[in-house]
Amino acid sequence: MKDLLKKSLLILKIDLPALIAVALFAGLIFLYLLPGFEKTMMERKRNLIHEMTSSAYSLLDYYHTMETKGLMNGDTARIQAMTAISSIRYGEALKDYFWITDLHPKMIIHPYRQDLNGQDLTDFRDSKGKTIFIEFVRAATHSGESYVEYMWQWNDDSTRIVPKLSYVKLFEPWGWIIGTGIYIDDVRSEIRKMEFKALMISLIIGAVIVVLLSAISRQTHKIEQKRKKAEEELTKSKELYRTLAEAASEGVLIWSDQGLQANKTLLSWLGYTEAELKSVPLRDIFITDWIEEPADAGTFYDELTTRRYHEGNLKTKSGHLLKSHADFSRILMGEIKAVLAVIRPAKGSSAVFQFPLPGQIFENISAGFFRITFGRKNRFIYATDVTVKMLGYNTLHELMLHPVDSFFADPSQMKAFRASLAAKEIISGRELLLRRKGGDEFRAIVNITVVESDNHEIWCEGSVEQLAAASVNPDSPLADLSAFSASFIMDAPVTSIMKPPVLCPENLPVIRAASIMKENDIQAVVVINQNGEAMGIIDSSIIGFRLSEGGSPDTQIFRWMVSPPLFINKNARILEAFGIIQNSQNKCLLVTADEKRVAGIITCAELANAFFTAPGLIISEILKAGSSAALRTIFLSSRKLAMSMILGHADPYSVSLHLSNVADTIYQRALTLCIEESGIPPCRFAFILTGSSGRREPSLSTDQDNAIIFENLSGDSLANAQNYFLNMGKKVNELLSDIGYKICKGGNMAGNTRWCQPLDRWKEYFSDWIKMPGPDELLEVSIFFDFRFCAGDRVLCEELRHYIQNDLKTSDIYFHHMTNAWKQFNPSVGQLSSGDTDIKRLLMPLTGIIRLYALKNRTTGLSTPERIIELYTGKHFDSKLLADTLKAWKDLTSIRLSHQALCISNGAEPDNVIDFQIVKSDLRYFAEQAIITINNLLLKAGSDFHTDII
Repeated sequence: MKDLLKKSLLILKIDLPALIAVALFAGLIFLYLLPGFEKTMMERKRNLIHEMTSSAYSLLDYYHTMETKGLMNGDTARIQAMTAISSIRYGEALKDYFWITDLHPKMIIHPYRQDLNGQDLTDFRDSKGKTIFIEFVRAATHSGESYVEYMWQWNDDSTRIVPKLSYVKLFEPWGWIIGTGIYIDDVRSEIRKMEFKALMISLIIGAVIVVLLSAISRQTHKIEQKRKKAEEELTKSKELYRTLAEAASEGVLIWSDQGLQANKTLLSWLGYTEAELKSVPLRDIFITDWIEEPADAGTFYDELTTRRYHEGNLKTKSGHLLKSHADFSRILMGEIKAVLAVIRPAKGSSAVFQFPLPGQIFENISAGFFRITFGRKNRFIYATDVTVKMLGYNTLHELMLHPVDSFFADPSQMKAFRASLAAKEIISGRELLLRRKGGDEFRAIVNITVVESDNHEIWCEGSVEQLAAASVNPDSPLADLSAFSASFIMDAPVTSIMKPPVLCPENLPVIRAASIMKENDIQAVVVINQNGEAMGIIDSSIIGFRLSEGGSPDTQIFRWMVSPPLFINKNARILEAFGIIQNSQNKCLLVTADEKRVAGIITCAELANAFFTAPGLIISEILKAGSSAALRTIFLSSRKLAMSMILGHADPYSVSLHLSNVADTIYQRALTLCIEESGIPPCRFAFILTGSSGRREPSLSTDQDNAIIFENLSGDSLANAQNYFLNMGKKVNELLSDIGYKICKGGNMAGNTRWCQPLDRWKEYFSDWIKMPGPDELLEVSIFFDFRFCAGDRVLCEELRHYIQNDLKTSDIYFHHMTNAWKQFNPSVGQLSSGDTDIKRLLMPLTGIIRLYALKNRTTGLSTPERIIELYTGKHFDSKLLADTLKAWKDLTSIRLSHQALCISNGAEPDNVIDFQIVKSDLRYFAEQAIITINNLLLKAGSDFHTDII
């Protein structure tokens, strides 16, 4: 404490004078220079209007002289004077003017407010209630001339009211008051600009001073460190014994170049003397599969970049084996590197605290988890079985013998990987080409982060997930990663899976804690002290075990709790939470917000649930669901998974595909349930999806867009089929609404007669849309040209698509009109500054123009990204337009999905309206770049289809 106080006083002596100098500099600017400048500017303004009024006054005097000399009669002189005065303009924009009133007051002439000419101004007030013309009369008659401040419209703009300073002067011969004024808000605006510049200068100077002070403080700190080092040399010989004394109740072992040394507790367990123990190898004391290498303490120290926990057997001098747990960490004894091992015999009750993650997790996901050292030569220090087997090994020990670099098949990827780790960057969703033990190569998605402990030890931990060759094309920018969502879930923040904590006081009886767990349907509660601080955690398993041993249900919970609790920051990733729980006896984590406030709790159950929502499991649950309630539960789970993927920075196309796959399966299941209720369909039919659902681009807030095509019939058969499918369509729409898919406001659904028609009628629809393009046709084309088969007879859907692509003829006139119709959606960067922006409306011209190009060139892709790539491969788009349009679509879609996920997290209904004035600057930048790309695409369309769209 004294050392800390001395250090603080030293820093204060160095830093305080400089800080005072900065404060005085800022005070000089803001308290003296700027007020003086404002006063000077206002004085100049006063002089200007004084001189201008004097000039106008001389003009009145001239016409009065003409009157007195008889060269003009009185009325003529006054009229010409009024005309001359009203035409005078001055100022930068020539909008400053003069007005004339009499002493009544009544307006003689006003060039901008002609509605006041001839009017009685006695009761005329400004926006603050001031009778300004009465003030003019009072000021002019009192001293003949004066200044008056009031509120007035900005020149000829009656909607803008601003402060104004006027100078009025009495012309006694005619009883007139002439005046002019200037707006003083420009003075204030100029002062604000100068204040901002002064603030920036002050901040820059302050930053430079802080840097200089940091350098001085650092140099001072180095000098202090040298002094302390000399003191440490004196206590070096005592370091060992002090370390051993810190844990006298446990076995403590220190391994250094001087051999093994232990405290009395461990020596009593082993039966060795201090002298005998020094020559015994570590592997002959603590036997485990892991400890075979290294051969000396220095090497072990270098490789031990993080604390390790291992279970093994403590071997006594007599050969007896004692099952134990060992905690290995690094220590420095002066300049000697050493390894400290704290050894505890395994107790029978320890199993109570070991709640391993359910094995089903590893059966249902393909992600492996690992931990590696941080440094030039990365090595595995922990890995799950999935990781071990993925890399071609049978045991963790076998894997740990090989450096991480040896698993890279691409040297350039290895260099980039090492550079990212050296910079302590978070690697998220990076695709790597890896090599197994036998030499086989495979592609995998890797997530990894650098972790630093409280004692400044650093290591890396992450996940690896193999990509099946059939699912990923290395040359395609649209690899479907929805099947590998576990990787993105691992990259999501822990807040996405945590549960609200239930806090219980430390003296609460165990029986009451068990009741609280049952009432809240939870497995654990947080034990807090009188100050509200978390002391530990107690769960139902601990209570059950203790009661089975004869413990009293009235025992206070602090006596049975697991303490101290493990904490994790709310911004940490699920991957980090998994690593902490996997390597700790305490299987609960407390999520902390600001100032160590407990914001949530994570147990093995939450981690298991995160993986049980994998896409494959969701699909299988949908197929088993038998009611709208069951389907809604699955719908909400799939939406939560999508939100985790978004928070884990998954590609937006992957998120859209996940949402689309789930929606398709729910639609199919809903249709099956409705058919079971309505009976067997009278003929073949196809249930199709349209709009964004048809393009496989749904968001977290997408309306229903669907329709029904049934085979061509006539007479009563047609009427019966129409009646059956219309009723079934309405049932499907209502069921989907109950599940969570909103009713389409425009009625573009299968339950609408217009969109439940035989095949030939659908062909007529498309033919009419092509021949007569208009506003209504634009909307319907935008929705129904993006149709896609969902359920029923696929042949009907394929026949309609064949008709559109091969039999339906489109003319240049059609593309001209349809391109021109997008003019109203032309976006601008400026609209991002106008408050709320509809992100869906920004996307519409992009998807619309891409659709036109796809129709023109008869491509087969359904989604916007697929169509962009096909247009590129068909040489209709160049590589730059390919990259720009894909990035624009992905950036806008990512912003849209992230905003909707945030709405849901905040308990609000997801929408498409974003205020770019309050979002992060990088999001605004991405939106601006996307708008530029869209405008370039519109220019290209205008040229290709011969329209003046821009």
